[in-house]
Amino acid sequence: LMALVASTLLDLVKNLRAFAGVLVVVYYVFAVFGIWLFEGAIKPPTGMSVLTMENITSNLSTACGTYEQLGYWPNNFDDFAAAIILLYDVMIVNNWQAFMEAYSRYTSEWSKVYFVCWWLTSSVMWVNLFVALILENFIYKWDRSHSCSVTDVERIQYETSVQFLFKEQIQEPTEKELVCQLHQHPHLHLDC
Repeated sequence: LMALVASTLLDLVKNLRAFAGVLVVVYYVFAVFGIWLFEGAIKPPTGMSVLTMENITSNLSTACGTYEQLGYWPNNFDDFAAAIILLYDVMIVNNWQAFMEAYSRYTSEWSKVYFVCWWLTSSVMWVNLFVALILENFIYKWDRSHSCSVTDVERIQYETSVQFLFKEQIQEPTEKELVCQLHQHPHLHLDC
């Protein structure tokens, strides 16, 4: 089983090339669009180095958890590298609400649309696609290691590979048990 997992991870590298290529393009588009929309929108206070005692004490006067209090001044859209870092922070859901709230205060409420679109694209869509890619590779390897003959495939017909994996552990209830459970449901009134 460990050999199956290891070979799946090795084969995953082949399949990740296209996935990573599309991810780089999406990052690039969102970074350029973010620079175009928000470049220079947030300026750090003058006279502050990255980490000074004045910076630490001045942050105590701001609301807890805000962009200013957390000292996220380098995370902005003023250059391409900073934009990539900010997009990565939002992708891994690292205080992304602080970035969204700060840019909505310094620019307009419409900036929230940009951040929500990036969050949906990166955190929701790309992470799920990545997990699906891993699962699909594993299931493919599993099916190949437990290869079925053509007659077995015809016998199985509409069963998917995930159903085939867990078929031995699944016990289907009888029709009588199902009807009995339906009649016992408190909000379902069946007329016989």
